[in-house]
Parts: sequence; structure tokens; C-alpha cells
Amino acid sequence: MVKKSRRTFRTREIHPPRRQPSGGRQLESGCQDVHPDPPWSADKRNWAALPRDVLWVILSLVPQADILRGAGLVCVSWRRLAHDEPLFWRHIDLAVAADEGSPARWMPMAVAAVRRSAGRCESFRGCVIDNFLLFLAQRAPLLRRLHMTGRGRLDNTPNEKFMTMMARKLHHLEELVLAESLINEALLAPLVDHCPRLQLLDAGSCYTYRPFDSTLRARLEGRIKDLRLPYLAVLCR
Repeated sequence: MVKKSRRTFRTREIHPPRRQPSGGRQLESGCQDVHPDPPWSADKRNWAALPRDVLWVILSLVPQADILRGAGLVCVSWRRLAHDEPLFWRHIDLAVAADEGSPARWMPMAVAAVRRSAGRCESFRGCVIDNFLLFLAQRAPLLRRLHMTGRGRLDNTPNEKFMTMMARKLHHLEELVLAESLINEALLAPLVDHCPRLQLLDAGSCYTYRPFDSTLRARLEGRIKDLRLPYLAVLCR
């Protein structure tokens, strides 16, 4: 009698080979590299060879405070555009530097930006104090818009003679926004006489300790289309 073998045969399962992802590499260990090489290598890109208009667009998206801190030193062409092109600084916006604190931290950047504009600056937005205001008036004769932001203040403005000297240099000024400063008649009167193009004067966030003279108020309201005068602060005794 032939004994039946108890040995059973199992069917071998056949799996299809795994398909290698496109762009992947097979490592020596047999594992699949899940980080294939990119179609281009960053270290082979010549950033200095980008067209000038493309560089202009790229740098225009970078905060100007960061450019002044060193972003303009990426390469020779970037430095040439950021340092030697006055039109790039025609509109200066350093409002993000308002948190720098003391003028010793933000003023060097503001001075550098105004100098790079080479007299072409038409608008400035950022911190302003009295001595920088005079510098700006001297170096930006084409200035049309001045917006004070942050911690810049004009509380220490000497007198009407100083403001008259400043206003005579800003005869193209059309918009002036003052921020959180003590405002008096000596500050605003020269603007009426020496800034004939001024159409917007916003001192709504500022304050004064005594009401403005009715004559000056009438002149301001008659000359300036969009006017916001400072509020009257009450002294506590």
C-alpha cells in the first residue's frame, strides 16, 4: 500500500516588482531614496546674472530696512542696484524700523536711505525727529509725502525759525502725517506760508496744551483740503 505523504505544498505568492518612483535613486543598501535630486541645483544658479528688471522686482518685495541691514550684499549686481540706483529709493518706507527703539538704532538706516536716493526721494515713511527732519528737507527737495510713524517725535522742535527754514525746503510737500507729538502754532504756521501744495495735514494723533489761534485755524482750514488738527490735552494739577 502506498502511503500518502503528509507533506503539503504551499503555493508561492508572486508579487509584482515595486515600481521605482520617477526621479528616485536606488541606494546601495537596496532602499529607495525618497528625496530625488531636484531638476536644478541651487549652487549652480547664477543669481548675479538675473536681468535687471527681475532683480528690481525681487528687491522691491524685500523690506527696505532688511536691504539696509545687508540683504543688498548678496552679490555685486544686487549691491549695485540697492546702493547705486537712486530711483530705487524714490519711495522710502522704513515703518518696520519703528520698533528699533532709540534713534541711534533706526536713524543710520534712514540717513543711508535718503543719501542713496541722491535727491530723488519723493516720499518718506518712518520715524522722524527734529534734526533728521532738517536733514531730510535738505537732501530730499522733491519730497511730496512725509508720514511719521512709530516713536519719532517733534516735541523738541526749537522754534518757528527752525520750522520756517525746514518748510522753505519742502515747497513740493503735498501730504504730511504727524505722529504722537506735541504740536503748537509755531510748528504749523510756516507750513501755510511756505508749502503751497500741501493738501493733507493729519495731526489727529498729536496733542496740544492750548487751543489754536482762530486766525491760524481759519488759514489752515481755507488752505488745506484734508485737515486733522491735534486734540487738546488736559493738564492735571
